[in-house]
Order: sequence, then C-alpha cells, then structure tokens
Amino acid sequence: MVEADIDDSSHTGRIVLRPNASWSWRANLRFLYLLMAVSLTIGVGFLLMGAWVVLPYSLLEMSVLAACIYYCVRQCNRQEVITISEHRVQVERGVRMPSDRRDYHRIWAQFLVRPPRHPWDPEVVAIRSHGQELEIGQFLNRRDKLKLIAQLRRVVGSPRSLAA
Repeated sequence: MVEADIDDSSHTGRIVLRPNASWSWRANLRFLYLLMAVSLTIGVGFLLMGAWVVLPYSLLEMSVLAACIYYCVRQCNRQEVITISEHRVQVERGVRMPSDRRDYHRIWAQFLVRPPRHPWDPEVVAIRSHGQELEIGQFLNRRDKLKLIAQLRRVVGSPRSLAA
C-alpha cells in the first residue's frame, strides 16, 4: 500500500509504504483459536481412547502454527517512510518504530528503477548515493510499485531507468 502526501509546488513530501495485509491480528487470532480448539478436541479424544502420543504432537503443531502466524503478521506490519525535503531524503524502516534510518543529501540522491528480471516480478526501485544503494518497497506488488514510481515522479521528476 502506498500513501503519499506530496506538495507539488515545493516538490517535497512523505511517502509511506506498507505491505498489503489480508487479515488483521484479531482475525488471525480467531483463526488460530479455531484450529487449536479442533486440534485439541481431536488430541483429547485420542488421549481418552488410550493413544496419548497424539496430544503432544497436536500441541507441538499448534505451537509451530502460532509462531508462523506471528511471523507473517509481523512481516505485514513493516513499513517504510520516505521523507523528501528541500535538502535531504530520509528513508526510515521498521515495524512499530524506525529500526533503520538512512539520510541522503537530495542533490546526490538518485532514485533508480530497474526492469524486472522475470516477467512476473515487479520492477526494482532503489535510491543511490555515493556508491551505496538501498532498495525501496521490496515487499510491494507490481501495482503498488507503479504507484510508488508515479509518486516519485511527482517529487523528483523522472527516476532514472537503469538496465540490470
């Protein structure tokens, strides 16, 4: 998802990038609780019939599933904030608060758009300055990357196209 607040007269603004999340944390918890109830019901049923080995594996399975759901929800809560002012470009990344912050001088910073390596892949958008390059919006799909490129064009003109 791409949210932009751009001032066209001064060519400054802020672009917020987030992955598309299909379910909320609460919906994922409901799904997990439903699966836990079904699995534990089956496990207790087998325990009462004398097959006690099924219950520990059922608990292990639910633990792994809970860890996987937590990982997926955490990855869907990542975000990148690109702030473009008159003299600098700042890229902040993190989950709840910025864990990585990169500052670039606007004069030296270049936004690059590389064509995809495979026809199904989206374009690669990056910022480069002083020989260092940082990919932006790595988690975005093709449609959202095109929106990002359009918003960058509003701010900096046309991003350079770089064939890989």
